[in-house]
Amino acid sequence: MAATTTTIEAKRGGSIDDKEEQEKRKEKAIPPPPPPEKPEPGDCCGSGCVRCVWDVYYEELEDYNKTYLTSGFASSSQAS
Repeated sequence: MAATTTTIEAKRGGSIDDKEEQEKRKEKAIPPPPPPEKPEPGDCCGSGCVRCVWDVYYEELEDYNKTYLTSGFASSSQAS
């Protein structure tokens, strides 16, 4: 009978205990780090540097968004 119960639970997506455990893990999950700091107005010299502080900021922000916003952190952090 245990094999039948396991098969039914697998088809349903796991037991209720499994779902409760997953919710607890989500609650205990470490929140994502803060996004990269936006440069201050005086940080850019305005001379057209090859690696401007704004270029670096936008690259870091893009990486941050790809890593943390698409990995489920956004939905779990907004739910709290």
